[in-house]
Amino acid sequence: MIKPRVFSSTGRAALTAVGLLMLMACRDHKLDGMSGADLNVYNHGPDAIVGVQVDGYGGPRANSYGGGGGYCCVMVPDVWKPGLSAQVTWTSDPNSWMKLSDMPDNYAKYYQRHGPITVPVERWEKGQGCGFDVHIFPCDKVRIVRSCRARDSSEYPVQPEPDGLKKAQNVLINHIKENIVCPIPQTAR
Repeated sequence: MIKPRVFSSTGRAALTAVGLLMLMACRDHKLDGMSGADLNVYNHGPDAIVGVQVDGYGGPRANSYGGGGGYCCVMVPDVWKPGLSAQVTWTSDPNSWMKLSDMPDNYAKYYQRHGPITVPVERWEKGQGCGFDVHIFPCDKVRIVRSCRARDSSEYPVQPEPDGLKKAQNVLINHIKENIVCPIPQTAR
């Protein structure tokens, strides 16, 4: 009787390679000093944030002067070290103030891409790095903090704008366009 071959040698090699890749993806990152953290985005400007990427990890969207988060996950070192930084890119919607009925058919054509920008990750103490919060300000300013404090706590590192709710209402509900003028970067002469 002839025994059929279940897998050829090429098939076995491919199956072994796939298995090894799956094991590497599921490895315990605690051994290399890394942990997953929820990615939160806080928008401090009038343009809605359509999407964010931090070191290639995708993130949530955020309305004008709003936030989005709990988007799993970004890999972060367990311990802060000097020089720790992340590369951030994001896409914004400068027409988020428009009424739905006034939006053109090719609306996404007007989205603006920002970055990549290398941003230092602010210092956190051991045991105090809960989430991974990306704060995006007008004029392409970005801060990254890790804190176990609630966003509305006076101890949270980045305080919300006192008139942020009013600004958000003007953009999202009253459909008032807010223009922010950014300084022009100085060039060497």
